[in-house]
Amino acid sequence: MATPNLNPRGESVLRTLIEAYLEAGEPVGSRLLARRFPEPLSSATIRNVLSDLEDESMVAQPHTSAGRVPTERAYRYYVDRWLKAQPPDPELEGRLAATLEGLDLDPESWARHASRTLAEVMGGVCVALPLPLTQSRLVRLEFVPVGPGRVVAIWVGSLGEVDHRLMDNPWNYADTVLTELGNYATAQFAGLTLAEMRSRLLEALQAGAQEGETLRTRLQELASRWPEDGPAGDPPVLVSGLGRLGGLPEFEDVARFRGLVAAFEEHGRLARLLNAFADRASQEIQLLLGSENPYLDGWPLATAVRTVGLGPAGYVTFALVGPLRMDYGRVMGGLRWWSRQIQQRQGGF
Repeated sequence: MATPNLNPRGESVLRTLIEAYLEAGEPVGSRLLARRFPEPLSSATIRNVLSDLEDESMVAQPHTSAGRVPTERAYRYYVDRWLKAQPPDPELEGRLAATLEGLDLDPESWARHASRTLAEVMGGVCVALPLPLTQSRLVRLEFVPVGPGRVVAIWVGSLGEVDHRLMDNPWNYADTVLTELGNYATAQFAGLTLAEMRSRLLEALQAGAQEGETLRTRLQELASRWPEDGPAGDPPVLVSGLGRLGGLPEFEDVARFRGLVAAFEEHGRLARLLNAFADRASQEIQLLLGSENPYLDGWPLATAVRTVGLGPAGYVTFALVGPLRMDYGRVMGGLRWWSRQIQQRQGGF
């Protein structure tokens, strides 16, 4: 979608409307905007500006006689231009500091404790995924045939874990070829994550190198069919605080809330979400608004994703999920302070 064409007055009205809606959670009418607006404007003038904002898909009117509410597009405009992450006040710091207890535990035990506390303190749903496999580095890779058109890939990782993935093998590579592919991958790509190995394969093929090109091509064909989900059974996804969303106006309809609960029960979907943004979230918080989240795009939700390192024990990726009407300054500031504290306690790891 093209960048909105807003003049300074339109921007000011939009910002005032968003901030009023974030505070009250009710559609904002022209009279309220006139009272809050820093300059004297008539209600008629503001209604004209609102009409222009509606043409730009920045505001919507739930009912004919109601005020306006910001759209997903408006929230993105607001976050990109005006968001200022607020350092947590002493009370919030103290409550967030409670999540730092037990950092020396294994990733899953600590993630369970931290996700419950984050959900309570920040006011939303917290989803957590320990990442010993996602960030694991290759020690050995083997491919074992299990019948026509199927193969099991066995990943032996640097954290000592062994993961099995059932994959399609439509080319019906012979046992000897599969053994050769595993040996080649181990020799060439030891020390890389799965994502890095795929990237290196693609680069090698694009470069057109001749030596080992057939092996690389065959290995890339197999790697492209590596399943995103783990072995059979639910991934170790931890969900805390889901009941809190049921008390918000956005989900007061019982059927709608049940649908939301069902979405959060699909742990495979949540694991894909966290894995998809884990690397980028290790550098900075990733803020996804509404449809920007491909795994929960049917819901008016904001998702803040952050990956934190736990030293040799691995990583945990957290997603704090709340309504689009989220206190972005508080959430972003709190998560940044919290993740810096973790880094400092881990010696900058």
